[in-house]
Amino acid sequence: MLILLPADSPSWVLESMTKIPHPTALLRAQGRADPAFLLRFPLILDPAEVSPPPKKDDLVLLSPEYAWIKWAKGKGLRAVWLNPAGEKCPEAHPWHDLEIGNLTALQKPLSFRLPDIPEALDILRAQGVPEHVVMHSAAVAAVGYFLAQKLREKGIDVDPLLAHRGGLLHDLDKVASVHEEGTHGEKAAVILADLGYPALGEIARKHVLYPGRLPRTWEEKLVFLADKLVEGAEVVGIMARMAALKKRYPHAQKEISSCEPFVYALQNQLLLALEMSEEELLVALRKLPLSLPT
Repeated sequence: MLILLPADSPSWVLESMTKIPHPTALLRAQGRADPAFLLRFPLILDPAEVSPPPKKDDLVLLSPEYAWIKWAKGKGLRAVWLNPAGEKCPEAHPWHDLEIGNLTALQKPLSFRLPDIPEALDILRAQGVPEHVVMHSAAVAAVGYFLAQKLREKGIDVDPLLAHRGGLLHDLDKVASVHEEGTHGEKAAVILADLGYPALGEIARKHVLYPGRLPRTWEEKLVFLADKLVEGAEVVGIMARMAALKKRYPHAQKEISSCEPFVYALQNQLLLALEMSEEELLVALRKLPLSLPT
């Protein structure tokens, strides 16, 4: 694994990166870099020289600047966002593959445990998920990611990236399970576990309105709740979403009704944690750009 570091990174990042065990290359950037740092990097590359490696994990860009993250993903590289202050991501859909708060994480080999957005879309399309379901999933992912970041701002331990990718893949078996009552979510869990994403599989398994499969972790809860706030690709709120589900699935009225108190209780738990009213939450969510980046 070769780590690319933009030359316009903060000096403390450049200094620290000369001491990590991974091979590191400096990426030319606008403006002059300190010559003392240039001499300490064995390889200096021009951005135009960089191309996708045969194995995606072999070339990784690390930067605190999100513009560089987007550049790397546009090149088909892995991208690690260095975010020591825990700042909110400038994008509604996170482009990065991994977020780290400090450089001590680089003392061990990096592990990319989640698919990026193009990989997630490939997984959806391999299962024949139709475009309107992809659009719904994108909206759920954006809502789940927003909520996870807000919880993290309150000091709650949650992985926003896991919540986002979980939202993107929660309806993976929508087509496969449409005529098989009770299997929605279960098939997706098996598929995702087989692909090496068991945590995403659990999110998919527990997003459904079945009493025996309610969510437990914050990431599971956020995708579950985001799915109950979004109808189609629009944020509508729980009341409208639950009414739509009851109308669409009359054979599942009993299960939906039995889970309804849990849905409202979960929203209340979230609102208390965020110190927001339901109206304030819906206003914030409706401002989000829910569609995926092109």
